[in-house]
Amino acid sequence: MFKKLALVTAIAALPVSGFAMEALEDSALSDVTGQDGISLSIDINSTLTLGIEDTDGFTGNLNSGMIIIDGMSMVGTAAIEIDSASTATGGGVIQIGVTIPTLTIQTGDIGVGLGTDGTSATAGIANLVTEAAAVAPIIDSVGVTLTGVSLTLQVGNEATNLVSLATSAPVDIQIGNILDANDNFTLNDLSANGGGSLIVNELAVNNVDLNGITIDVTTGGLVINTNGALVGMDIAAMGVKMGTAASASIGNVYVTGLDLSNQTITVTGH
Repeated sequence: MFKKLALVTAIAALPVSGFAMEALEDSALSDVTGQDGISLSIDINSTLTLGIEDTDGFTGNLNSGMIIIDGMSMVGTAAIEIDSASTATGGGVIQIGVTIPTLTIQTGDIGVGLGTDGTSATAGIANLVTEAAAVAPIIDSVGVTLTGVSLTLQVGNEATNLVSLATSAPVDIQIGNILDANDNFTLNDLSANGGGSLIVNELAVNNVDLNGITIDVTTGGLVINTNGALVGMDIAAMGVKMGTAASASIGNVYVTGLDLSNQTITVTGH
């Protein structure tokens, strides 16, 4: 589970929504000599609430439920370059280069609430609004800072994969801020026998090399291969507490040389 969470955190470095685009004048485009293509300068400033609904539950509890991410936000800037090419035999490939100096993400509160029967989009959206305001968070909202995001994606029938990541340098990820008491990673135990929390003042994941990760949609589902990427990651969990915010810390936990290379994750429904 820890490896999968670390991998998902790394993949989360890719922004997927909420871009405010700045149009480039023709004169600015004409300054690019010897290269056709499209260049975009983007201000990222978005907020959203997300619900993922499971309409049939699981054995022993068949009522529908919904995973809720309430109040997620992203702020930063991005430069995107889009080019297309083909070989003499036809077909083609689109190459998308993305550079993000710094991206700040507020994860939003993550919890679980009631779902619907899944037959009405209107009812589903209305239920998300209601449940987001009512449920207690399992994981409190925390700030995530990504630095040095620079990657290239290729898509098309001449690409080997649907998405193939090529990065110029590893990414550093900071979750929470040890200097801000209101910005910590907090996992709340809402079970009948729980009531306490696991608190990490700051979680740093450094040297996250995304270079070589591939993503494909196969007949068996969405397949993510880390290949030679995600080697030699370093993790620091600072100020770990169990109980409440007032509990004494057990100290700091460090992991070095974490290797998640040559992992395959397949995402399907069930």
